[in-house]
Amino acid sequence: MALNSKQTRHLPAFLLLFLTDGPAHGGVLWSRMAELVPSVWNVDTGAVYRALRDLEERGVVTSHWDTQGAGPAKRVYEMTPKGQEELQEWYQDILARKRGLDFFIHKYEQQCKSQRDSQPLHLPMRPEVPTENPTSEGGRSN
Repeated sequence: MALNSKQTRHLPAFLLLFLTDGPAHGGVLWSRMAELVPSVWNVDTGAVYRALRDLEERGVVTSHWDTQGAGPAKRVYEMTPKGQEELQEWYQDILARKRGLDFFIHKYEQQCKSQRDSQPLHLPMRPEVPTENPTSEGGRSN
């Protein structure tokens, strides 16, 4: 199965969840994503910043530039009350999806175990390879 953008469907939910710990800049949020979510997601920094920009445009997070300390200025993100509401909606959505996925896994494992227990193992047959007729030239029969 090919991996696609559906893997990052829940990226905003994770970013909001990480912001419940307090304000953070994009690099910190990306590091937490890279550390804590499945590696098959392979979330790049650009995806994190695009999601943060979208969240800010919708009023779910706010940001300000932190010019304190060494190094370049960093944009620090903070969740708004609207962000708290959206995080709750994400929680409900993910919980419902998890129930569906748990059902799928349970049913799949039940079916496969049942089929393994009741049927002999069938290996796929090799397809027949056409052969030339040895009695004629060029494979044609007379």
